[in-house]
Amino acid sequence: MPEISFCLFDLKQLFRLFPKHDRELEEQIDNYERTAQECMAENRVKLFSQYGYESEFDKSL
Repeated sequence: MPEISFCLFDLKQLFRLFPKHDRELEEQIDNYERTAQECMAENRVKLFSQYGYESEFDKSL
């Protein structure tokens, strides 16, 4: 049955397109996300402390 052989050969070629598990890339992405979160937290602190931002909810207290 050449159709089955051809199908399995195509499947083998298709699996070559899927990315392999890359631990180093995942660590780089995690580090980027962590530093981005830290930078955003620093910006929030600057917003509330340096620029005197006040929420409308804080005024009622």
